[in-house]
Amino acid sequence: MTQEELLNHLETEMRALLVEVRAQFMSQEPTVVQYRRQAESWNILECFAHLNQFALDYLPKMELAIHKAKARRWAPGGMVRYKGRGQRAIRRADPANGKAYKAAKAYNFSRRPVGNEIIKSFIINSERLLRVLQAAREVDINRASVKKAHAWVGRYSLANLLEFLVTHSRRHVLQAQRLLG
Repeated sequence: MTQEELLNHLETEMRALLVEVRAQFMSQEPTVVQYRRQAESWNILECFAHLNQFALDYLPKMELAIHKAKARRWAPGGMVRYKGRGQRAIRRADPANGKAYKAAKAYNFSRRPVGNEIIKSFIINSERLLRVLQAAREVDINRASVKKAHAWVGRYSLANLLEFLVTHSRRHVLQAQRLLG
């Protein structure tokens, strides 16, 4: 897949997610979005808080990576390359992968208070991610890289990280939709 094809796909997917979230979750009562099926499972607000934390950790880093790539004049083009770390993250986040994973402590909101404004924050972060996707069209997303959050070592290519964030968002929006249904 080329860089342009990937970015087009991710932008389409993210816009569709935003439409779904606005239509299905913005008008829900607090009792609905705070409902927990089982004591150890997440509620709808915790799904969105989890996604918001990823956005807070990675959006500024991606914006900086794009800025640096522009300064270095890394022109866009070519096929998207998948590195081991990025490929594993994308595979784990894929909604088709039915396996449940334990979230790291920084991304687990099941024991923390979460307010109803979380869904609005998700929409704001998603719109910011759309702007990052637009800006990424101007640089080589294979060469631009982002340091892994909450880790001493490790980097993701911008291509892999963008795909991970959109795929991960889809996974948890589907989880929230199941909680509604």
